[in-house]
Amino acid sequence: MALRVTEHVREFPALIPRDAYTDREFPRSGGIWRVCQDVATLSSIASGWPPRRFRDEGVFFIVYRMVMVHSSQPRYGTPLRGTTWVSRLRRDMLSTREVRLRSDDGLVAAATQEWVHVDAETRKPKRAKPETAAAFPPVEVEASAKLPSFDKIPGSRSSFEFQMWQTAADPLGHANHPAYIDWCDEGASRRLAASGINPTLLVPVAEQVTFKDSVLPGEEVIVHTARAGTVGSDAVVLKHTIETKRGLAADATSVRRLASGSHDFIGVWD
Repeated sequence: MALRVTEHVREFPALIPRDAYTDREFPRSGGIWRVCQDVATLSSIASGWPPRRFRDEGVFFIVYRMVMVHSSQPRYGTPLRGTTWVSRLRRDMLSTREVRLRSDDGLVAAATQEWVHVDAETRKPKRAKPETAAAFPPVEVEASAKLPSFDKIPGSRSSFEFQMWQTAADPLGHANHPAYIDWCDEGASRRLAASGINPTLLVPVAEQVTFKDSVLPGEEVIVHTARAGTVGSDAVVLKHTIETKRGLAADATSVRRLASGSHDFIGVWD
């Protein structure tokens, strides 16, 4: 279903980048998150608030939670339409933005992003000026994205560590929010590889990340991944925590299945 484009419901052409694709020619979730980020930023620019203006004002919007539900896996080069709008604005500080990616064949992904308006120096929440709030009025279009319900079946935990690259910092000087879901999928992929299963069989169903603190260039990062439950007979719900020496950076939930039904994905986490 096409959404009606208005002054506050904006639409932009979109394309999932080539480096987001696996050797099965299907996109990883993190690549789709990056497309949603571009759509949100383009909408902010169209509303009169490009990144430079926020920087000059000494404020930013940063993501503190994001949910995505996947509906299809388009091949590379498939033209997409990214539609976005603000669905809630609380106390001129907390903004809920919806993003939908569609192809001519239908919905590709639905994302709900929770943003907080912060002071650029302290990174603490700060009320937006009236002209900022007026540029992003909430409109009611369709329901927000939500994770599916699941049966709780806890499983074992795997972990890995790495050092964040200096060259991985985003324009705000820390890890960009899509990187966190890359790290979560890396944890699942390593468990698959250790079990003799091709990690590129991993298919995204849904995920949610709640961001607690930034991850900075050069920091040591540890990612824990464990089974939390199942959805149906083939999808696994994984719980992830991302930590630095300073403490918890994020907690996340991902729902994943395998492209092939020949493996016991649920049993991998026993």
